[in-house]
Amino acid sequence: GGRKEFMGGCDIREQLSGGPKLRSIDDFNRSVAAGGSEGAPVLERLRSVMEEIGVENELFDQVLSGVKKEVREKNGFGVERDDALVVDEAVKTLGEKLKNSMKAIAVEQLRIN
Repeated sequence: GGRKEFMGGCDIREQLSGGPKLRSIDDFNRSVAAGGSEGAPVLERLRSVMEEIGVENELFDQVLSGVKKEVREKNGFGVERDDALVVDEAVKTLGEKLKNSMKAIAVEQLRIN
């Protein structure tokens, strides 16, 4: 079996999956509105989904605000800084915190069963 002359759909999909993830127009626009932040549209979707499962927007906003504060303090940024870098770092930090919460729930479930 030599090198393929023509690539099929699965070959192209395999190549594309390593490439940049396609974003919706809405996500792109939110990202631009947030100064180029990749995380801003993700936060909006997460906020909406969390509300759907019973987490109030006020609580989400309060936690996100605290996470942004942590990011600013950790990086020595000014209190008023809220640009793409702060937002994107806050997304990573919030993701880690949510993941740790899920792991804690999983550990507790194992203890109960």
